[in-house]
Amino acid sequence: MKKRLILMLIAFSVLTAGCATKSASPPITDNISVYRVLTPENRTDGELLKPDSVILQTDETPVLQAAAALSETPENEALQSPLPEGVTILDAELKGNTVTVYMNSAYLDVSGIDKTISDACVTLTMCSIKDVDFVSICVGNEMVEQSLSAEDFLLFNNIISSNRAQVRIYFPKASEKVLGSEYKTISFNDENSAERGILDALFEGPSGSDLKRAFPIGTIVMSVYTLDGVCSVSLSGIAPDDGSMTADDAKLAVYSIVNSLTSLSGIKAVQILINGKETQYLWGFDISRPFSRNEGIIGSTVSK
Repeated sequence: MKKRLILMLIAFSVLTAGCATKSASPPITDNISVYRVLTPENRTDGELLKPDSVILQTDETPVLQAAAALSETPENEALQSPLPEGVTILDAELKGNTVTVYMNSAYLDVSGIDKTISDACVTLTMCSIKDVDFVSICVGNEMVEQSLSAEDFLLFNNIISSNRAQVRIYFPKASEKVLGSEYKTISFNDENSAERGILDALFEGPSGSDLKRAFPIGTIVMSVYTLDGVCSVSLSGIAPDDGSMTADDAKLAVYSIVNSLTSLSGIKAVQILINGKETQYLWGFDISRPFSRNEGIIGSTVSK
């Protein structure tokens, strides 16, 4: 089964249990690691999530026990359930190496960082079960997320708190026609989304000399919103027919946005708009369609 990187893919460097160690040592068979959220007053040293060891019982499958543990209120008062208010797990089943988790319809209303946290905890918990490598999430007959893996949440970004995160922002490399990246800390809240935080960091430009700005100075993000997995980004202060820019410049610029934003869970593609309208070309590069993440355009170096 093809692994995919979700887009929101926010990762947590403080998480070291679960599937992250699966290839290094055999998983524990008599207990599982249930990932829960630390209460605000207990978030120290950058921790937001914490694995809680739960002993497996013999009268129920590990998958159903994991689902129940994710839903219940933890005994440890420093922890809370990762499921947003109103969201419940209705069922879970294991087929092959994939667990399918069935959520109620309230899950469809969850977005942004809350969805990323929830998806991360469900995935990391289920992947702590022996022989589980992937997690899919369904609401009714609709497959909302497919083939999430622990690596989707462990390789990339680090949530610092409930409204701050260290994220990987992509920029064109100064000497190659590929993208490099830098880690930047963004802030987000009810008024400013994580999408906006990522774009603000991108348009501030890189710190390292081996990277360069993706868009000319003066380019402005008019709006950004996500609907049904597609994030629409409207830019202004930019001339689509600027003769000083090439199609290669446009491709790198577009994918700097796309690859940065698809680190967020729930964003599967990005549509670039100019002045609020769909545009056929940007500097000779066709931007009339939504773009999915492109791993092949990323170089090997990450600036610290």
